[in-house]
Amino acid sequence: MHTRFWFRAAGGALLLRAALEASAQPVAEVESVKAANRAYYEALSARDIGAMEQVWSHTAAATNVAPPVRLAAHVGWDAVRKNYQDFWNTLAELTVSMPQPEIFVKGSVAWVYGIENASRRTKNGQSSSGSNFGTSIFVKEDGRWLLIFHEAALFPEGK
Repeated sequence: MHTRFWFRAAGGALLLRAALEASAQPVAEVESVKAANRAYYEALSARDIGAMEQVWSHTAAATNVAPPVRLAAHVGWDAVRKNYQDFWNTLAELTVSMPQPEIFVKGSVAWVYGIENASRRTKNGQSSSGSNFGTSIFVKEDGRWLLIFHEAALFPEGK
């Protein structure tokens, strides 16, 4: 009976420790990821490929699943870059933000999710706006947090 108690107590202590370690994220790293995430949305809204190049990892693993109205996976930095350029060429204006990102850091990987607010005007004058669910994964390369994955997904109809 006592053995079972101590086994459960030890198991509970290990779970508590794991939970505390997971929640005790370095504030400086979280702030660095928050800045990298903000830089992504600034580059996106500015339609600035030079700024976007500073935000993304330039590897074969880089993946962007977008745009939300015609989801497609663009894999590899060259494909990601081309997708942004092609998409931006259809627009006169674009503003996208994630006002309240949820950020988690584990070692050299961080993930961010939240509601994206987007408004756009095409070159032919059509305007639209709405919210998407955005998810990003960052990796730390040479001391910098870089985007390796992003997905913008529409909310299901009626939700």
